[in-house]
Amino acid sequence: MVRCLAIIAVSVVCFVDCACASQTLSLSLEAPALGNSETSKATSTAKQLQSQERSQAVTMKIGQVGIVQVPSTAIYQLRSTSGPRFTTVKSNTPLAIVKEEGEWYGVLMINGAIGWIPKTSVKMTGYELVARQPTWNANKDAQPTRGTETSRGNKIDRAGVAGEAIIRTSLQYSGVPYVFGGNDPATGMDCSAFVRAVFAQHGIALPRTAREQALVGATVTFDQLQPGDRLYFSCKHPYIDHCGIYVGSGYFIHCSASKGGVGIDSLASDYYWRSLVVAKR
Repeated sequence: MVRCLAIIAVSVVCFVDCACASQTLSLSLEAPALGNSETSKATSTAKQLQSQERSQAVTMKIGQVGIVQVPSTAIYQLRSTSGPRFTTVKSNTPLAIVKEEGEWYGVLMINGAIGWIPKTSVKMTGYELVARQPTWNANKDAQPTRGTETSRGNKIDRAGVAGEAIIRTSLQYSGVPYVFGGNDPATGMDCSAFVRAVFAQHGIALPRTAREQALVGATVTFDQLQPGDRLYFSCKHPYIDHCGIYVGSGYFIHCSASKGGVGIDSLASDYYWRSLVVAKR
């Protein structure tokens, strides 16, 4: 089973278009306060982004975000542990929970299908999975054309590619394992290969290593981060040695050894906030 064909994690988990939603809708993570707001710059930024997004869009609840809380578990095609499986997911993998039946949660898969996972394997985070519709859609006469629409929220353009589209693609890799030097989603990838692969799907060519990627694109100040921006860190060395993609609300997605693969972490954590060197768009 190729893991990149497995699950759609947080926005279809956090933040993206869903096969079951209309093209005018995108999914987004409604996040509570990240904690320690008085000292965390990232938390302050997340709150500002949330406030801006809420003022510019109306929302419709699609489901909730759950996190795998056991070392490993399967997502089944049917509500039966003896039935066929879609894939196996590891601890801390975020999932888009869109159904609940008996002792099972329904998980949104990349192909639009619903997979099933035992409730005992999942911890609900309290985050809601919602579909966002810009308020100007309520008035069709006022709807701007694609060429004149102002970039806002998760609609930031990168050479014609919206931030929400980048996030949608990045979440398709959820469950891909981390392998140092790996470049294949079927067998494993490292952080820079993951970022490079995501942007390649949108026709944007990036260098192979995180250090090289950090030299490409426009630099973004940390208080202006938007979904789809690339983040570069100096975690274990004096030079840039890690990278990820900002997903909004103070979170980013990356492929890391600490998570065992592609997953989502808080930018507000002391470790990542201290290690953050530069953001690129």
